[in-house]
Amino acid sequence: MRLLLLLILAGVGAYFTVPTREAHETAARAYLEQQAGAPAADAGEPVPQDNAPFSLDSVVDFVTGMVAGRGRYESLYLASKYTLDLPGAAYLECWGGYTLVQCREVDRASQG
Repeated sequence: MRLLLLLILAGVGAYFTVPTREAHETAARAYLEQQAGAPAADAGEPVPQDNAPFSLDSVVDFVTGMVAGRGRYESLYLASKYTLDLPGAAYLECWGGYTLVQCREVDRASQG
């Protein structure tokens, strides 16, 4: 009985704290900005902006244009999902619950 009550309370809490579309857009913007300034995985040093595939300015411009209302937001009642197409064969997927949003980049080729 206590477990059932605890599950019901957790579900009610999740329902009333589902992140909004704006929270997902903010998290997606922060994720993409972080990825633009991320260090190289093999060298352990930051990638020079001239050799980087995306500059911070281009990412900010892209995010401003693409994230602002163009992603797909889904409310799943107890959680939420936000997807955003990126240039190339990748997309950004963000999941949210209890006011927290976590984003990751997914490669379409690896899912097929």
